[in-house]
Amino acid sequence: MSHFESHIEQILATLRDEQALRTLTPIEPLEEGRYAALDDAHPRPLINLNSNDYLALHNASCHFADEADLTNSLQALSAGDLGSTSSRLLSGDRGVMHQLEELIAQSLRHETALLFNSGYHANVGILPALKLPGMVVIADKLIHASMIDGLRLSGLPFERFRHNDVAQLQRLIEKHHSAESCQHIIVMAESIYSMDGDLAPLHEFVALKQQYPKVALYIDEAHAIGVRGAHGYGLCEELGLLSEIDLLVGTFGKALGSMGAYVACSEAVRTLLITRSRSLIYSTMLPPLIIQWVLAVWQALPTFTQRRAHLAKLQQLLTDELASLPAQLLPTPHSHIIPLLCGSRERARAVAQALHEEGYFIRPIMSPTVPVGSERLRISLTAGLTTAEVRQLCQIILTHLA
Repeated sequence: MSHFESHIEQILATLRDEQALRTLTPIEPLEEGRYAALDDAHPRPLINLNSNDYLALHNASCHFADEADLTNSLQALSAGDLGSTSSRLLSGDRGVMHQLEELIAQSLRHETALLFNSGYHANVGILPALKLPGMVVIADKLIHASMIDGLRLSGLPFERFRHNDVAQLQRLIEKHHSAESCQHIIVMAESIYSMDGDLAPLHEFVALKQQYPKVALYIDEAHAIGVRGAHGYGLCEELGLLSEIDLLVGTFGKALGSMGAYVACSEAVRTLLITRSRSLIYSTMLPPLIIQWVLAVWQALPTFTQRRAHLAKLQQLLTDELASLPAQLLPTPHSHIIPLLCGSRERARAVAQALHEEGYFIRPIMSPTVPVGSERLRISLTAGLTTAEVRQLCQIILTHLA
């Protein structure tokens, strides 16, 4: 064994001892959103609580009454252009990509939009490309890892404010806004947070932007797009703030059941991103087939009202059923993402295993994804679940956590 490999084995041994080694578990999609773990001795259908497929669009043939049936759209996809073959700036651009961008921009009340291959590609590519003299970033403590990586890659000076602490954010804005060297302040946040499921105080953020002219808002709607708003255009739509967000990021890889991402922005920002965003310039573009599918789903978003209503009903049901749990275990749910704070790796693993034995597939969330002591089960509700399944889930949780 080489010195290189030997050193890696030592690191892996330490991670095993700490129960911090991540592994992959192949799963086989089955009907109605249930999954079978392929490496189990006796694979069986499990109800999936890990999925980000919030609208349950994994099966295009299943649709609620009065909503667009995506079956025909799926069958009509052109298989004659399976690969984009290059980056978009070479020969990977297609008309359908511009069509989708125009639709997103119109829906989100922005001048234009730009597609990326994933939410990670978007968030690591935007800030470095938009780096300007005198620019400072102020970011919520709990922003997604992809946003943190983009911030680090940009090399911009930055500060973090306590999660959703508007008062501290304002103090930091005031400090930089009054400095002659500061010309631009980018405030970064998510609209719905991926690990806690709570909501950003977007009205307050917009008020700060209106009060301090140097401020621009960068909001990631990854976990809100499709789920919130009358038309499914996110929490910013729900709050009437779409046009107030300077950089409005979202993904197709969650509620829209596909892959890819976008930023809704101004024409000037789009042009600069096309010119300078390395994650766009140096990546082969998504296959046109994927873009066609996303376009069909986006066009159908306003019709998914029953799915959104059912998801909200499940959230309320779970909240009511688990109301007896103390706040340190179950903070007040604000969205379809429900964290159960187990407090340790061992307890999180034990509750996850108990749920598995009862037919629910959920992975415990460990550090460093979350801080030590806040290990949790992240319950990801989807419109494919039934009220009976959620009630049973709550009974199991109460048995092991109450």
